[in-house]
Amino acid sequence: MHNSAMKKGIIGVLGGMGPDATAAFFSMLVRLDVAASDQDHLHIIVDSDPSIPDRTKHLLQGGPDPLPAMLTSARRLLAAGADIAGIPCITAHAFLPGLRRNCTLPFLSAFEETIRALDAFSPPIRSLGILATLGTRRAGLFEKAMPDRTILWPSEEDHRSLVMEAIYGTRGIKAGNLGEEPHRLLVQAAQALIGEGAEAIVAGCTEVPLVLSQRDFDIPFIDPMYFLARALIETAGKGVSE
Repeated sequence: MHNSAMKKGIIGVLGGMGPDATAAFFSMLVRLDVAASDQDHLHIIVDSDPSIPDRTKHLLQGGPDPLPAMLTSARRLLAAGADIAGIPCITAHAFLPGLRRNCTLPFLSAFEETIRALDAFSPPIRSLGILATLGTRRAGLFEKAMPDRTILWPSEEDHRSLVMEAIYGTRGIKAGNLGEEPHRLLVQAAQALIGEGAEAIVAGCTEVPLVLSQRDFDIPFIDPMYFLARALIETAGKGVSE
């Protein structure tokens, strides 16, 4: 049990990518943080800057580089007193090496924390079905982070018409729609991956858990943000609610 008088680390959240996912991640941090009172909760600093250029557009189309704006946000967090930080955006992890090289604020990785969690599953999960942006797919983030696992992606058609439509479409999650349409599209894409042998479905984009949950599947539904949140809380010196 942690004494509320003990010095605890301050968590920084480099957010805005997108705002709903950032808000959900903050709520997750609060929910997982073991606290007997308001004052016993961790100090969390959120810098949610939605003007950061779109990560997928940069990776796919050569759009504006988001790294300079991400560095500005990271330095704001550092100046505000953050001791450690996380990014509630999977695609933005393509730019994590640049952040780590150019900013002294320690950033935890959702990929590194998810790998630790997957290694603890029994029986082991070796085949992962990924629901993520085309930018994450093009960057090869999952393949680079998990070379010893089978990474299954939707077909090119499903990725565009189901996954990207659910995330970026006019009735998609980034347009503020957290209802039936994006849910239907993502479940359809996930079921196809399960049919191809996926032993778990991974929310490879932080918008995905806004409409999907474990209740939608008979196999494990893996949210990397959950494991990142747990690691941030533990690194900050607190217990994690189960």
